[in-house]
Amino acid sequence: MEKVDLYRPTDSSPSPLTSISVAPKGRLIACGNMNSEILLIDARSGKTKRGITGHDGAVTDVSFVGSSNAILSCSWDQTTRLWNVKNVEDTLTLKHPAEVKALTISLKLGKGASGSRDGMVKIFSLRSLKSIRNLQAHNSDISGIALIDDAQKIVTASYDGTCRLWNLSSYNPEKTLVKRNDRIRSMAAASDGSHIFLGFQSGEIAQINLTETSEKSKMSGHTDLTSALSVDPSCQYLASASWDRTIKVWSLEEKIEVATGQLVTGIASIAWSPDGAIIYTADLSGSVVSWIPPL
Repeated sequence: MEKVDLYRPTDSSPSPLTSISVAPKGRLIACGNMNSEILLIDARSGKTKRGITGHDGAVTDVSFVGSSNAILSCSWDQTTRLWNVKNVEDTLTLKHPAEVKALTISLKLGKGASGSRDGMVKIFSLRSLKSIRNLQAHNSDISGIALIDDAQKIVTASYDGTCRLWNLSSYNPEKTLVKRNDRIRSMAAASDGSHIFLGFQSGEIAQINLTETSEKSKMSGHTDLTSALSVDPSCQYLASASWDRTIKVWSLEEKIEVATGQLVTGIASIAWSPDGAIIYTADLSGSVVSWIPPL
């Protein structure tokens, strides 16, 4: 794959990046880092537009909310925060009982969800950031969450090796999709709500059909934990990242690897551009790399 070093920190001891999100129009990238900061980076030039500070611990996940002017983030400081990029003083905060590790949003439902290290998931209003419901979903760290719009479902994944499907109306568990003696380290959902993808400590990736949950398949190729997953907008390809320092692109129709790339450090997060032409990775060296897959 064609690789471009889009952003590289100039600090002598750069903070590792933990998460990445691409704005809906694809012009801006948000990255969280271990130094409690959110960096806003121009997706074309790689120049830092600004930094957002306010968290008191590592920023573990970030997501644009509908536009480039609103960002949702969560942190080891036990909070989820909704930022107004134009006025960061105008910030809403949701407190958790433990360090927060993963989040998801649904603009259609007007809801968000974030999960913490104690296995709890908080579902909240995107407008007010007020908690709607607490789910004690797992026994250990939440490593992935997905709101499935049309089906009114939420999927949760955890270090405890389980992935569960919940009814968003009753907030009752419908099914345990996966139960394994292998930590689930990452999760992604297809935008059409048809499938979810799980990345494991062993490096394996599992695909699960949410319409027919008995239909499962796997993809193998990483030699260390699968740290991040992202489905392209067309739902034809899956990008995966690992601490084995590789990025891989998989054909979801054929379940085969169609492209790969390598860095000199582990990769923390991965995201497609809105048009599906570019993949962005955030890594432990504090850098953002753009990749053009030969698709």
